[in-house]
Amino acid sequence: SNRNVLLSGPGIVHMAIDLKGDPAISGKRLPMNVALVIDRSGSMRGDKIEDARASARHFVSQLDPQDRIAIISYSDGVRVDLPSSKATKATKKSAIEAIAGIQSGGSTNLSGGLFRAQDEVERHLSAGQVNRVILMSDGLANRGLTDTKAISKRAQQTSQRGVTTTTMGVGTDYNEDLMTSLADHAGGNYYFIQESKQIANVFKEELRKMFATIAQNTVVEFTLEDGIDLKDLYGYTFTRQDGKVTVALSDIFGGQKRSILMAFEVPCLRAGTQSLSQVTLQFDDVNAGFKSQKALVSVDVAVTKDAALVESTRNRRVEERVGEVQVAQAVEKAADLVKSGNYGEAKRVLQRQRSHTAKRANGMGGSARLQEQIGVLDQLEVEFEAAEAAPASAPARASVKRAKANARKLKR
Repeated sequence: SNRNVLLSGPGIVHMAIDLKGDPAISGKRLPMNVALVIDRSGSMRGDKIEDARASARHFVSQLDPQDRIAIISYSDGVRVDLPSSKATKATKKSAIEAIAGIQSGGSTNLSGGLFRAQDEVERHLSAGQVNRVILMSDGLANRGLTDTKAISKRAQQTSQRGVTTTTMGVGTDYNEDLMTSLADHAGGNYYFIQESKQIANVFKEELRKMFATIAQNTVVEFTLEDGIDLKDLYGYTFTRQDGKVTVALSDIFGGQKRSILMAFEVPCLRAGTQSLSQVTLQFDDVNAGFKSQKALVSVDVAVTKDAALVESTRNRRVEERVGEVQVAQAVEKAADLVKSGNYGEAKRVLQRQRSHTAKRANGMGGSARLQEQIGVLDQLEVEFEAAEAAPASAPARASVKRAKANARKLKR
């Protein structure tokens, strides 16, 4: 946010690391090693299970013999409808038959379905392929392991061995905090699917991303210099050990953008150059035969008494990014307040953030990016007012899930 920091000032410096994947090579893709995990609890009855089956059938039809597919379904218990197998013509026929036999009824043993699917993928784990679990659910996990932190920890451990997990929440009754946490810890994507008829397009989008994978084992690492304290890292799970902060991004698809924003506290006791961090990007380049690539950037700042210099060297682009993330945090907080029935405080959170964002935008001479976020806050306030009028309705629950899903995207 600034290469110059004011002596005796607060010393807070923000740094944004922006990544963008090169375009995928047309017609060239990695083999898939995938397990589909389908919720067959009683709440899936009707259009949901019909649309889920149709979407799963189409997904299977897009695979080639080089790929592997497993079908897992769960309610009270867990069933392996199709063990992981090469996607030959015969296997795909068996998969279609297995999908047709998935009927709704019972409770929601989400963790059991997830863990069994991860085991199926891991049994055939190999470098040079996309190893992924795709988990669908429309309800609250009420059988097996139900604690969000415990399920996410297990998913993260599996991700560290190379199996990523994408989550799809269907309808308005599932636990979005669990589904987002799973995706965050397991290196996958998260989708909010309000209407079951949208499941097909989401499956197509996920498969498109998998087919366009251009980097694997992607890791960004920050080595903090002496005296530098990491105050926050937004939107991503990370590990920290011995002055090294590691963000695992797993697979990157062609054209994908990622932005990692951090806040550092710099000691401002004397003037002079202060090293901030060594930033390392590592990944296996799919288009270069999985050659390991590495890039290193050193970041430093200058502590100065010159307030005019500090003002003139502000990085507006990074400040806009800070403003966006602050909006995302406020939206998440307001959504949680609405979820708990505290509509008045939710409205105040949005209004305070609107005022703060407008002030930040005006201080930059007007910012189109931040003006867009002001519009988001205004629209959300209207939606939450409507939710207060009908708090138990599906549209009210959907507004909370949509707001949190959009906030997650903005932070990343």
